[in-house]
Amino acid sequence: MKLRYIISCLLMLLIVLPSVAQEQQQQQTVLTGKITDIGGEPLIGASIFIENEQQRNLNGTISDENGNYRLAVPQGNGLKVVFSYIGFKTKKVTIGNQTTINTKLEEDAFEYGSAEVVAERVQTNSLGISQREQVSSSQRFDVEQLEEVPMTSIESGLQGRMANVDIISGADPGSRSTIRIRGTSSLNANSEPLIVVDGIPYPTNFGDDFNFATANDQDFGALVNISPNDIESIEVLKDAAATAIWGSQGANGVLVFKTKKGKKGKTRFSFSTKSEIKKEPNTIPLLNGSQYVSLMQDGIWNSINDIGYQSGSAYTNLLFQSSEINFDPEWVYFDEYNQNTNWVNEVTQLGYFLDNNFSLSGGGDKAIYRVSVGYLRDMGTTIGTSLDRFNSMASVTYNFSSKLSVSADMSYSQSIKDANWTENKFPSARAMAMRKMPNMSPYVLDDVGRRTSEYFTPLENFQGSFANNKMYNPVALVHESSNQTIADNARVIFRLRYQFNPDLQYQGTVGFDTRTNKNTSFLPQSVTGVLWTDPYFNRSADMLSDQLYINTENKLIYNKAINDKNHIILSGLVQTNEARSFGYVSQTSGNASESLNDPTDGGAVSKMESDNSMTRRMATIANAHYTFNGKYIISGGYRWEANSSLGANNRWAGFPSIGLAWHFGDEPFMKDIAGIELGKLRASWGKSGNPPGGAFPYIGTFSPITPGYIDMVAISPASMQLENLRWETITQSNIGIDFSLLEGRLFVTAEVYDRRTTDLLQKDYSLPSSTGFSEVRYYNSGEVYNRGWEMIFNYDAIKREDLGISFNFNIARNRNKVEQLPDNMLFENYDFDNGEYAHKIVEGNPIGSFYGYRYEGVYQDGEETYARDNEGNQMYDIDGELVYMQNGNRRVYPGDAKYEDVNGDGVIDQYDIVYLGNAMPLFTAGGGFNIRWKNFMLTTFLHGRFGQKIVNQTRINTENMYGTYNQSTAVLQRWRHQGDETEIPRALYNEGYNYLGSDRFVEDGSFVRLKTVSLRYSLPKAWLSKNNIERLDVFFTAQDLYTWTKYSGQDPEVNLSSNIYMLSVDGASTPRPKRFALGINMNF
Repeated sequence: MKLRYIISCLLMLLIVLPSVAQEQQQQQTVLTGKITDIGGEPLIGASIFIENEQQRNLNGTISDENGNYRLAVPQGNGLKVVFSYIGFKTKKVTIGNQTTINTKLEEDAFEYGSAEVVAERVQTNSLGISQREQVSSSQRFDVEQLEEVPMTSIESGLQGRMANVDIISGADPGSRSTIRIRGTSSLNANSEPLIVVDGIPYPTNFGDDFNFATANDQDFGALVNISPNDIESIEVLKDAAATAIWGSQGANGVLVFKTKKGKKGKTRFSFSTKSEIKKEPNTIPLLNGSQYVSLMQDGIWNSINDIGYQSGSAYTNLLFQSSEINFDPEWVYFDEYNQNTNWVNEVTQLGYFLDNNFSLSGGGDKAIYRVSVGYLRDMGTTIGTSLDRFNSMASVTYNFSSKLSVSADMSYSQSIKDANWTENKFPSARAMAMRKMPNMSPYVLDDVGRRTSEYFTPLENFQGSFANNKMYNPVALVHESSNQTIADNARVIFRLRYQFNPDLQYQGTVGFDTRTNKNTSFLPQSVTGVLWTDPYFNRSADMLSDQLYINTENKLIYNKAINDKNHIILSGLVQTNEARSFGYVSQTSGNASESLNDPTDGGAVSKMESDNSMTRRMATIANAHYTFNGKYIISGGYRWEANSSLGANNRWAGFPSIGLAWHFGDEPFMKDIAGIELGKLRASWGKSGNPPGGAFPYIGTFSPITPGYIDMVAISPASMQLENLRWETITQSNIGIDFSLLEGRLFVTAEVYDRRTTDLLQKDYSLPSSTGFSEVRYYNSGEVYNRGWEMIFNYDAIKREDLGISFNFNIARNRNKVEQLPDNMLFENYDFDNGEYAHKIVEGNPIGSFYGYRYEGVYQDGEETYARDNEGNQMYDIDGELVYMQNGNRRVYPGDAKYEDVNGDGVIDQYDIVYLGNAMPLFTAGGGFNIRWKNFMLTTFLHGRFGQKIVNQTRINTENMYGTYNQSTAVLQRWRHQGDETEIPRALYNEGYNYLGSDRFVEDGSFVRLKTVSLRYSLPKAWLSKNNIERLDVFFTAQDLYTWTKYSGQDPEVNLSSNIYMLSVDGASTPRPKRFALGINMNF
């Protein structure tokens, strides 16, 4: 029956459809005609379509090679035929009874620059609020200002450009930058800002569940997959009112990236190319071969003299039986240990940078588009480091009618980053190069003393071995090891806009972001010299990380102007976010070659792990904005947000915000004050929150007991259920003022703010053993605040047709303070030893503070070694004998390091530790000037950080004279005899405490850096017009030319560590090189 019924229905459709189609065809009119330009030349491929009263496209076609067209006109009233062609003015003709319409189109004299200015005037944020009506603290930066600056990632170009946005960038290709907006507000939760690209969050942090064994903050650049050439502008949102729409993700501030889009007009092509060379500054001068041998012998002799010949027999044997530091021509490796090797030069090179980008854009009344592709290669100054990136982006917007439009942004990038092999606590090639004994050759030498291709990596020598203290051959590492990460990133964003009426608009957005990071690494035996039985013999690793991020947003905006005095904007949003990640890592040893690193290839498996996680967020937002008389503004909002990382008791949380603004410059009493174009006072207050990281950290887990209990399967609790875990809450207030003076030539912004973080999330919180658990993953306790101010100045000093001079400057001050010490927080974690600083979080001091000893120089003679109390009196023991000073449990001798005995007990220990400074800068600043003369433009910019302290770990390593590491030439001024005037102690091999963590190695890291100097020449317009070129600029740019600083290390710009106790430690990372570039920017 069913089959018979279906066949009957199909037969009826076959009978009815032709008649319906015939009837419809009879009702339609066929319109024909020809479309040409003013000169009568046919326009091939012109768009012709029928439009109804709602400007909806009903039917369309294109013209043929003769300009002719044929188009069916549907039934309806008020129809128009629209003629459109790129580069010509669109023409609309009302359809009556015509069957033929011929038309001519005029060229559209569209000026690219003028469109940019108009766009600036009407710019609004994502809630439809104009810049004039905003009550929040934000700052916008046009990336066009960086067109002549070669950079892999946009962060390096933003340094110092935005007030209170503190950016410290790495120098290696693709390395990560640290970004802080208005200070560090958390002890353990993330302090990085949210990155938003085209309205969709762009994740830049690996979650707590990320499990790459060798990953660290420097391995994965946050924005390395986004080409700076595709970014149009960046806006920083600083206070709670500005970041409210992004909720917990924007608790640390938001950087909003807007990518370039197409514009109506002719198809425009843009091409840019930049070529650059990079040269490192001179390294810290180190000892040569003979100086090193002399130092080692001196240090060993001093130790023997201190402890006596009988107790120092081991040192005596070391001194006389170590062929590496003795003259023995008969020894088989005599030549290999009688060199003057500059190991740092052996692992560095002249770097270079290439960047090529091409784009096309255009559009008509219905559709606009932009497509771009680019290729970048960045060769680092450390051998074996490089980054190759291919990027592409396409943006299309189509207007179906005056009410409905759809847009899509699609991007794909692949970056291939090569680096030296690394793992946790593994010294970098540069750090190892500074440690290696300079009298040693990196290569095996032949009979006549020439280098061979074989690396000289003995199993063990005077400096130790890889197994004992990670000594290896850094030259072999940079040439033979591998550490390659291939990162693929694909993003698609779809948007739909529908205008119900002139006042009510709906916007729907869906964003997909997929990422794959594939890492393979190999450490050959030629680097380590280990035996084939060692787990590091030809060690390899294979790692994979996959992430998928799905974001949705549904938004209604009611924007109504009631007469000339009242303006209301009401908005409601629903946002969702889901993040899924998968990863695995396998490590093997004993591999036959670099290519055979799979666990199935026969190597010994040393590690194999995997992880799979998912997190979700959901939020609803309501916002109301009211403006009265164009001068008085009030705005308020409330965000109700849930996060899957919190238990049911506290999963949902509400975060309010409110802001006020007053345009006092428009008041009648201000009209008599000459020169003030704008005067605006703003105030805002609001809350936001940070959830704990990771997937479902509140859930209690169990682990199996192996082999079980008697003959039964058994489990035991592994982690505690955390149902009462709460949001880390940040409460912010902000007061700002904006001035425009001197007929708009001077613009000044000033801000004062306060950020207080409560219920700090403490990670891995210790518990008493009586609970049955050693720790819980998170716990809420403690309070931190950041308070400060910032000022921005922009001044157009001269603005003429052939001459322009402008200045820009910003300065900011942020004060960080631990207001309340978290419960059970380890107040002090310190073991008395050389090179160690006390780890303290102290109420009243900033995060990242350093604690240690005050260094007072060197004990010059025996008299100075006697202990004295705080009154300066000599101290005696119970037998009436003079007491000698002690560093720890060891008596001091002339030539030893002298530290302040704070408590006057004659012993230097933890009770003499004092506050030495902190890693937070007192001020950050940036500024420069632009000079335009005819077709030339000179641009400069300087960036500075002031008042921050740095622990110079490189100095600790190269001035301690304690072990076998090579030292800097500063130790040539060491104490050797009584009467030596020096601040550097004597050499002492494996004895004494001559380099305790003290202010000797804590230095002022203040600096001012000449960040960029660029000279651009724009070819004359007459020549360009003759050659059908819109723009052609040639430029020369120099970066990081000079740094004014008193810091003794290679580079005062030290990356912030994830260790809150020691945020700023200089561990001999790659210094920023001087960079010189030539380039071309062209539009046609």
